[in-house]
Amino acid sequence: SRFGITNRLDYYSPEELVIIIKRSAGLLGIPIEDPGALEIGSRSRGTPRIANGLLRWVRDYAQVRADNVITHEVARAALAMLDIDEDGLDEMDKRILEAVVFKYNGGPVGLNSIAVAVGEDEATINEVYEPYLILKGYLKRTPRGRSAMPLAYRKLGLTPPAADGGEQLPLF
Repeated sequence: SRFGITNRLDYYSPEELVIIIKRSAGLLGIPIEDPGALEIGSRSRGTPRIANGLLRWVRDYAQVRADNVITHEVARAALAMLDIDEDGLDEMDKRILEAVVFKYNGGPVGLNSIAVAVGEDEATINEVYEPYLILKGYLKRTPRGRSAMPLAYRKLGLTPPAADGGEQLPLF
């Protein structure tokens, strides 16, 4: 580290993001109810920048299609238009999971192969999408590549495969 200090940033909880979202909504001049703020916060991947971006989208939706108030229902409808699900996964996240599960039989598969399969840059997948998918338990990174976890199969409406015994056993 250049300055001799090593810090680590953690993801924000949905409840912490509610505070940020409500403050931002006040600055934007849009009324927001707590359930609406929580809906946005829970789909923001633990990141204030994403939360504020989603808030602006939901605000625009509320101004055009609702009564200019962000409620739980308004937030859900606006985020559904963006295809962001309850876990904060968007279309690219789902494409990555589908590629690993369907094209590569659940993995392990290399980052380059995933990038080609979904048409996204390796660095973007590695830095933007993969950390959240690993954090939430959809993917795991092994020395042989990325593999789908049971949660990824369930997210895609599939039954996770039974363990085939091909995993290396722990030493102790």
